Amino acid sequence: MNTSKMLYFGDLGIDKKAELFNCSSELKNIADNFHDAMDKALVRSQIVDLVENHYDIGKVLDVYEVFGGYINRSFAIYTEKDGQKYEYFIRRYKNGITETEIKFEHSLIKFSIDNGLDIAANLIPSINSTTFVKKERNSGVIQYFAIYDYLDGEDKYSWDNPNCNDEEYASLASILARFHNASKNFNPKGLERAEPKIMDFLPTLPEKFKDFTKKDLNTKFHKYYLKNIDYILDVIETCQIPKEFADKMTQNPCHNDYHPGNLKYLNNKVVGIFDFDWSKIDLRLFDVCLAMAYCCSLWDDDQDGVLRLDKCKIFLKSYQDTLKEINELSPLTDLEIQYLPTMMAAANMYLINWDVCAYYDGVDLNEYEYTAYLQHNVRLMKWIENHKDEIANMTKSL
Repeated sequence: MNTSKMLYFGDLGIDKKAELFNCSSELKNIADNFHDAMDKALVRSQIVDLVENHYDIGKVLDVYEVFGGYINRSFAIYTEKDGQKYEYFIRRYKNGITETEIKFEHSLIKFSIDNGLDIAANLIPSINSTTFVKKERNSGVIQYFAIYDYLDGEDKYSWDNPNCNDEEYASLASILARFHNASKNFNPKGLERAEPKIMDFLPTLPEKFKDFTKKDLNTKFHKYYLKNIDYILDVIETCQIPKEFADKMTQNPCHNDYHPGNLKYLNNKVVGIFDFDWSKIDLRLFDVCLAMAYCCSLWDDDQDGVLRLDKCKIFLKSYQDTLKEINELSPLTDLEIQYLPTMMAAANMYLINWDVCAYYDGVDLNEYEYTAYLQHNVRLMKWIENHKDEIANMTKSL
């Protein structure tokens, strides 16, 4: 074989390989930094175009991304108009959301504010009098934007591992009651979220959850999921409330994502509420229990998944007392209180569904972060199943 005109592929040696590896790491960092810089530049340009061409709120001065959400992207901006400086909140909705869902959310916010929920973030109308703007990009992707008043108050907590004090627990429960009361007569006029109501949603989960077990993954999350799937499927069956009883419970607009990270605080009081994009009409008890699953469960290593019944008691008492004081929407009924332990399990199963769907449908996720979310909700699931009598006893004082 005459190799004189061939290209030789020899062993580069350890030193050369190490040198090239270091170069590739530098190139990766350059690419990552370039991508981040272009993302910031693009988003700022999109926001400037949105504000200055579709709204009458002045010229954009500064743009800041607001972190904490997992679904949409959010931004705080400063604008200037007629020599005055203003603050606004911008939401860029997730890809795939429908106009019907956005219109439902915005109609509900307006109705609730008009009926007494004065601490909710109000929507800013566009120059065309719409509450959102639709932008179709060259790539064919459709994006939706909305602008809100920027709420005063402090962002104290996130949705995972909240550590509210007792006054804050009472206040956030009272605000949930005020929202339920303000929205009680809301007429969606055919608008709705695509997601079914909780008692229709739960029966859809087993098939989907079983399909996830078939994935060929050797990850920490997947191993933990496989280890607990049988328990999860059993709880799905037992946390469904019989239709004849569910039909007698209060149906009401529900926030459906009511946790301390979607509220603002001042002097131990909730002074702002936002993020209604998960809202839908459902059993009022579901919204109450979902809020307690978020707000009253521990995330500490040695007590992860423990439901703090003392905090649940503060929450429920404040919710009941607020509605008794308003004297319009009824407080939780005896039937709702009877099924509260069951609904706690259902509400937590709703969060398990988010954990697994976000992980298996996601891209470039933090393995350890999402494993921690699943572990928390599985531990909470088991805690609820083993302490339903204690949960029921806690509600007797109501």
